[in-house]
Amino acid sequence: MIWTEDVYKSFDDLEGGMSNAMKDCYSGIKKRIALLIKKVRNPNLTKELRNKIITIITIDVHSRDVVEKLMKKNISDKESF
Repeated sequence: MIWTEDVYKSFDDLEGGMSNAMKDCYSGIKKRIALLIKKVRNPNLTKELRNKIITIITIDVHSRDVVEKLMKKNISDKESF
């Protein structure tokens, strides 16, 4: 849900004249992925917690790819999302 809200906010910001809004969203997703990767490398994690983090990474990578496609196609209408 947070990702969807972030992307919708980026579309609103684009409409408001912030031309880098989607790039900022993309950068934020990449930062979250990097932080999660750092966490998953902790040797003291339980198997269950490691699996949860890996699941979140997988979801965030998909989210990153969707935002990247939106940027490459210059989509600025949230109805296209």
